[in-house]
Amino acid sequence: MTKATQTVSVSFRLLKLDMMQAYTFKKEINGASFYKLDNENIFVGTVPLNDDLFDELNDFVIRQQIQYDDCDIYVESTVSAASTGIEVPRVVNRMLKYIDCKLSYGIASYQH
Repeated sequence: MTKATQTVSVSFRLLKLDMMQAYTFKKEINGASFYKLDNENIFVGTVPLNDDLFDELNDFVIRQQIQYDDCDIYVESTVSAASTGIEVPRVVNRMLKYIDCKLSYGIASYQH
C-alpha cells in the first residue's frame, strides 16, 4: 500500500498592483516579491502567509486602497495519487478574519 503524501504552501497575493505599489510591497513586507503579468502594466505581489504578517498586510491593503476583490490566498499543493484530499493550514482561516478575500488553489499530483 502506498502512503499518501502532500506538500502544501500558502501565500497571500495582490493581483493588480501598479509598478510603484509592487516595489513598495516588496520593500515594506518581509519576504514579499512580485512579478509582471505578460503584456500588461499589472504586477502580482506575493508573500508566504504566516501569522506575523497579518497586521502588516492589512495595513498595506488599506494604505494602498486595494480592493479585496484584487487579492487572494493561494493554496498550492502537490499530492500523491493515493491522497484523498488537501489539508489547508489554519493560517488560511485566521487570515480570512483579517481580510475577506477569495481562495485560489493550485494542485499538482505525482505518482510513486
